[in-house]
Amino acid sequence: MIYLRRVLWLLPLLLLSIANANADTVYVNGSYAFGDNGYGIGPYGGTLNGKSASFYCVDFKHDIVGKTGWTAAPTSLISSSSLSSTATLLNNPKLYTEMAWMITQMMGTTNQKLQAEYQWTIWSLTGASYDPYASYSTGIIANAQAAVSGGWFAQGWEILTPVSGTGYPNQPGYYGQEFMILATPEPSSILLLLAGLGVFAFVAIRK
Repeated sequence: MIYLRRVLWLLPLLLLSIANANADTVYVNGSYAFGDNGYGIGPYGGTLNGKSASFYCVDFKHDIVGKTGWTAAPTSLISSSSLSSTATLLNNPKLYTEMAWMITQMMGTTNQKLQAEYQWTIWSLTGASYDPYASYSTGIIANAQAAVSGGWFAQGWEILTPVSGTGYPNQPGYYGQEFMILATPEPSSILLLLAGLGVFAFVAIRK
């Protein structure tokens, strides 16, 4: 009976892990907010698993074109303390959190010059070389670092990493960019969570 209770206690976590382990289908339709220095500034338009979505690019190393798609592995940033370099472009959860903060600030302004500055600052962390027409800001990086060190966390943010074969990004057939998205729970994940809570309630009543 003791062993059964231990299994039941772990069941909700197992169900949620299964729900989050599924690969996602990313499709970009070629739209973006506006152009700057020859590049599209996010959010990029498209779909995630067939549903309308807005993507923010955190990957300057790989080119994509509109009306294309790929399979991506989702990683919840709030629980990404053990990111692997084979699973993400950057093996650095804190840096992803800082980029999520930058995107949040980018979403909170209508000033296109400032939006572009946030985007180029993110890209400067993931491969963009110096360009006199692009606007990078060490001040933005410092503010992001201070915010994260002060307790800001990336609630709801998810990393979407392209997958092909056994690794990312140097496997044959690889295509895509790494995106970040402000995710909403899938109905199936909500049902699994409710099922897990039901198990908790059952065990509590039995006690």
